[in-house]
Amino acid sequence: MNGPERVADLTLPRARFYSASGTFRTGIASVNTNHPHFGALLLCLLPCLLLAPARASEQEIHITAVPLGERLFYPRHSAPATTLSLNDSRIGAETAGRLLELPVQVGDQVVQGDPLARLDCRENQLRRRQAEGRLENAEARLQLARRQIERADSLRRERNVSEELLDQRRAEASMAAAEREIAHAALDTARLDEERCQVSAPFDGIVLERLAGEGEWVAPGQPLLRLLDSARLEVSAQVPLDRIEELRQAREPRFEADDVYPLRISRVVPAVETRGRHREVRLTFSGARALPGSAGRITWRSPTAHLPTDLIQRRGEQLGVFLLEGEQARFHPLPQALEGHPSATGLPAASLLIIEGRHGLRDGQHVRVD
Repeated sequence: MNGPERVADLTLPRARFYSASGTFRTGIASVNTNHPHFGALLLCLLPCLLLAPARASEQEIHITAVPLGERLFYPRHSAPATTLSLNDSRIGAETAGRLLELPVQVGDQVVQGDPLARLDCRENQLRRRQAEGRLENAEARLQLARRQIERADSLRRERNVSEELLDQRRAEASMAAAEREIAHAALDTARLDEERCQVSAPFDGIVLERLAGEGEWVAPGQPLLRLLDSARLEVSAQVPLDRIEELRQAREPRFEADDVYPLRISRVVPAVETRGRHREVRLTFSGARALPGSAGRITWRSPTAHLPTDLIQRRGEQLGVFLLEGEQARFHPLPQALEGHPSATGLPAASLLIIEGRHGLRDGQHVRVD
């Protein structure tokens, strides 16, 4: 239209067009708002103008995805631990006497039954000989009492002695038998005291201290030396409460000190250390053993697969990861995830995990895989 009839021209934003030959063109479209076909033209162009930017934006999101199993790992955890001996004993004298010999020195390793000390045993030997004499006397009295019973019984059948005399002989025989048993017990005690003159190692161990000297008079119970059990060892570890069940399920706990030693769980102490919120776990060596008193750490691998911290995204109030499903990015929450920590996951290892281009994604957004 010409002159005053042309009220205004509407300049539309830059749009994209395809010519009849298929050639792509862009430009600024100027439209006369008074043209009789202005409304129809606007209705045709409006959907293209509104949808084209969104489609262009979606086509520009490029992502890279890999199988989830390639990024899973099994984290290792640790706790402070110490090797303890079940027996740290002070070996004492079991009988009185003068200490004649203490043949072991500090640091010596001994085997169960090895001699550790020898006491003067002459008094105990004399008591043993006395007990043997009393036993012989009791045996002789018992034999006499039995013969008297036989004679009294024979005379009673001939009616030459009374029944009361026969009962008396039987009572004397019973008393003689009891005295013999007492003499037997006294002899056993004397022999035991004689054996106690030599102190032997009650278990395989290491001599840590000599607590008496040769020539001293020692009383029963007086410590002679300190012996540390080198065979029965345990590792004591202080494990946080939230790691107890994980440690129970671990297949290969280890003790790391001067070397690495395989372990197996013996027991979990049913008590909580109030200040540190720990529980004591006792473990035993399943192979080579560390030296008693060794300090180090127990380590174990989590039995549950985890995702690295940098792959976990926050969307709203949830933490999770984006997986590729078809041509869409899907957000999968991880309920147990904590900010800044690896998270356990039960997602299938074959799932496609989006690793590049994940930061700006929305749940359900169309993506293009590079």
